[in-house]
Amino acid sequence: MPNRLTQTLKVLTILLIIIFIVGGAVQLLATDRYLAFEYSKASFPPDPFGYTQQQRFILASTNIHYVRAHLPGDELSRQFLNGLPVYTPREVSHMADVQAVFQSVLRAWQAVFILLLLMGLIFWQKGERQALASAIQSGGLLTSGIILTIALLALFAWQFWFETFHLFFFDPGSWLFSYSDTLIRLFPVEFWFDATLTISVVSLVGGLLLALVGWRGKRVLAEKQT
Repeated sequence: MPNRLTQTLKVLTILLIIIFIVGGAVQLLATDRYLAFEYSKASFPPDPFGYTQQQRFILASTNIHYVRAHLPGDELSRQFLNGLPVYTPREVSHMADVQAVFQSVLRAWQAVFILLLLMGLIFWQKGERQALASAIQSGGLLTSGIILTIALLALFAWQFWFETFHLFFFDPGSWLFSYSDTLIRLFPVEFWFDATLTISVVSLVGGLLLALVGWRGKRVLAEKQT
């Protein structure tokens, strides 16, 4: 391939790798397994308003499945406990926004996965295997660098990071709730802090492993050429 086209495809591949790794890490956390892991921690705060651990898990699991499985909009509004609605209209509205964001991330991740396969096929068929290995290495390293920066920001400026994240995806104020509201009782700030660090660790490890694969691929290809 012409050098300019090769460089363009390399840059595109590097950017797609970042989305692929981080998007994959986000999906790993939207599961019952991760929810059970979080709730089982000794440091995880109990519900101060009376939910049992089992009630909490069932409600939180339903919430996660609503977001991940793209369930109908009334799935949460018809949730009742002791004859009372579990969620307020504002909470239902916010979760509809969360579902829309998650589904957009999921579709983007699926598209990126297909594009990366196509990119790899193009590089391979055109004999640009060194360029492919280099893009994989660079994508992994860049992902690790970005994620490390985000993790440090979350550690040392949590409130700023948390608010900035929500303002980027949601309307101002739409994500603010009372401590007695169900969403806060199911997903307190400790949950989101842990989730941010977990996504960071998974993405960091994934990026470093991919960088190692790319580096190793470059070495093997270089040895074959000598």
